[in-house]
Amino acid sequence: MESEVSIINDGLLRNILASGPGLVTIVQEDDLKLLFVNNAFEHYLGYSAEDLDNGLCFIDLIEEQQQYRFSLQLQALKHNYDARSHYIIYNIKCKNGTEKPFYLYAAPVELPTGRMDKLYHLVLHPDLSKWGMPFSTFDTKEMFLEQFESENFGTFEWLIGPDKIYCSAGVYNIYEINEKKLEITNAVASSFIHPDDREGLKNSIKNSLIANIDLDIEFKIVTPYNHVKIIHCIAKITKNNEGKPTKCAGSLRDVTKQRNIEEHLKFKVEELYQSNKELEEFAYVASHDMQEPLRKITTFSSRLMEKYGEVLTGDGAMYLTRMAASADNMRRLINDLLDFSRISNTEQPFEKINLNVTLREIKADLELVIEETGTEIISGTMPEITGIHSQMKQLFTNIISNAIKFHRDGVSPLITITSTALTPESLAAYDLNKQFTYYKITITDNGIGFEEEYATRIFKVFQRLHGKSEYPGSGIGLAICKKIVEHHNGVIYGESQPGEGASFTFIIPSDQPKPSA
Repeated sequence: MESEVSIINDGLLRNILASGPGLVTIVQEDDLKLLFVNNAFEHYLGYSAEDLDNGLCFIDLIEEQQQYRFSLQLQALKHNYDARSHYIIYNIKCKNGTEKPFYLYAAPVELPTGRMDKLYHLVLHPDLSKWGMPFSTFDTKEMFLEQFESENFGTFEWLIGPDKIYCSAGVYNIYEINEKKLEITNAVASSFIHPDDREGLKNSIKNSLIANIDLDIEFKIVTPYNHVKIIHCIAKITKNNEGKPTKCAGSLRDVTKQRNIEEHLKFKVEELYQSNKELEEFAYVASHDMQEPLRKITTFSSRLMEKYGEVLTGDGAMYLTRMAASADNMRRLINDLLDFSRISNTEQPFEKINLNVTLREIKADLELVIEETGTEIISGTMPEITGIHSQMKQLFTNIISNAIKFHRDGVSPLITITSTALTPESLAAYDLNKQFTYYKITITDNGIGFEEEYATRIFKVFQRLHGKSEYPGSGIGLAICKKIVEHHNGVIYGESQPGEGASFTFIIPSDQPKPSA
């Protein structure tokens, strides 16, 4: 078999490689050692024949994070002939230490006999455009640049002295001007500006020229077809040596559709906010107004029991007992609904809260049930946060009470409460503001647990996984927890497996963001 060197030294092949366009090199497959470079390769990158003799390898010229992709490109050539048609973009290291982007074409070397040896023919073309990485291929770059040929985007150059404006085809499309030969001056362009925006745009351009600052503004235009469009303009000012503005160059983008969508969404959000507010007010009023007739039902059923308890027997006594129990359930439900509606409407201020103190208060409040059930609560050091004390107390109470209520038969409840500060990097997983410190507080129990598929459902109002006869309650407790955490700009979620206990985690900021003015 002919050696690699003899192949490269073949006169005809060498002349073809040396005279072809671009930077040409031949590398061997095993170690990617450079066996040949043409004059353009040496001129652009600075590597000489001496560097080749010293064993220069092409892989060392490629940016480290792109080396693996280059190896994949070479592997693809063996199995897919079409892979040769792809120009991949790499940052190539020059001998002087700088890096330049190049389009790289690769193909196995084909011998005159038709055999393919373990050599690769690489051709590099300098990327002379302003658009560098992160494009990985010529195709992706072309796809990116295609948007600038759209009818929604155009560029312009305004020569201030002679007052001449040169526009791309995109500008004519935006303004719906059919006559491309129309000479556009500042006066002509101004005639398209919507009357409401003429003075503002004029002042913005004037201030930009005086202060030599970039122009970034939106304004409306009226096309010859009476179409009103919203235009976003970005432009730079060029001055001469005397500091006088000579040129303004920039781009125009038709953002009408985008702004209309944003305005529609803004309207819908406001509409939804008002609707939610009205529903919360209705829930509060309705629940409050139901208290009075419920008090009468409870009072009269109690009097009936006191006066006629000995007379009522059998079904009569049962009916009266069930009526009293139902009234008590209704009272709890109304109180929970009132609590739920008050959360976001409360006028209570946010203040510094030591959660260690809050936890001690909760343990004291639940002392009797803790003692009756033999519950053990293990808690680490809790942080100090900014919040609403009554709501944070209710949040902990609801979750701890659930952990006690949903315990396994014959097993004393064991509740563990931990707290950790989240790192800025971990906040991205929860889509939280990295400017704030967040604490992750987890309450874990050894109770009956629940199926993972119900992890979201349990936080909805009136969602119960068990019958009232099994476990009493209104089915609002965790919905209240979720609303409290969200009111504190945090997130909450639950995790569990049946029979293996449950853990509820809520993540809240140490300080609440200040409301925007």
